[in-house]
Amino acid sequence: MQTAQQAAPEIDRLVWTVSRGVAPKHGQRLRGLAAPLELDSLDPFSSTADFFLATAATADLIARRMPYRPRDDVTARLAALTGIGLIEERNGKLGATARVRPLLETMRGCETDVATSAWTGHEDQMATVTTLARTVALAAPDDHVVAAVHRGLPSVTDPYLLLFDRLVTLRYIRQHDHVAAWQVHGLTAPGMVAMTALWQGETVNADHEGVVSLAERGLATVNPPDPVVLTAAGMSLRGEIEVDTNERAGRTFDVLDEGQAAALLTGLRSLPGSG
Repeated sequence: MQTAQQAAPEIDRLVWTVSRGVAPKHGQRLRGLAAPLELDSLDPFSSTADFFLATAATADLIARRMPYRPRDDVTARLAALTGIGLIEERNGKLGATARVRPLLETMRGCETDVATSAWTGHEDQMATVTTLARTVALAAPDDHVVAAVHRGLPSVTDPYLLLFDRLVTLRYIRQHDHVAAWQVHGLTAPGMVAMTALWQGETVNADHEGVVSLAERGLATVNPPDPVVLTAAGMSLRGEIEVDTNERAGRTFDVLDEGQAAALLTGLRSLPGSG
C-alpha cells in the first residue's frame, strides 16, 4: 500500500507536467489544425488521442476513461465525432479517420516535445521508471479496462513519450481503484466531485448536484449564506475512500519487491516537473 500511496502524487505531478504543458506551448498551432475539422476545442481528444490512433477505443472504454461525465454525454459526443467524420468503427473498435489523424499525431508530437524539454538530462532515471512502471502495468487485473487497453497499445519508440505513456497507464490503474472505492459507498459521480473539492478546501455552490446528494445523506451541511462544508461523517468517509483507494492500488504495486519499489519512488521523485 505504501508504494502506491507514495507514488500517486509523483505520478500525477509528472503526467500533469506534460499534459498541462502542451496548451501554453503548442495550443495555437493545435487550434489551427482543429478549426477546419469543425472542432471548437481539443477536449474530445485531449486524453484519448492514443486510443483513437490505435483504433482501440470503444464507447465503454471512453466512458470509463471519463467516469465523472454522464455516460449519455460521452455517447452523444462520440456520435457527434462520428457524424462529422473524425472517428469511425472498424471491427468493433473506434478509430481516428484519415481526416483527423494529422491533428492527433501532432498532439502526440507536442506531448513528446514537452516531455523532452522537461526530462532531458535525466535519462537514467527515466529508464528505471519506464521499466518498473511497465512491470506494475502488466500486473493490473484485466478488469481495470482502461489501464489494460492502454498498456496494450503499440509502444512508441521515443523514450520521453514512452515514459509519459507508462505513467499515464499507472494513473489509469489508480483511477479505476478510486472509482471502485467511492462506488462501493453508493456515491454518485457528482457527489464524489463535490466531496473531493470540499475535502480539499475548495468552494462548491449549494445548488451543485453533488452537494444536494451529499446533504441528503448527511455528508455535507448547506446553510446559506454560509459556505457548504462536509460534516464529520463526510470528512470521515472521504478519508476512508482515500485509504481504500491506496489499498486497492497497492495490490497491483505490490508486484514490485522492496528494492524495486524504492527504485521506482526514487526515480519518480528525481524527475523534474511542476504538475
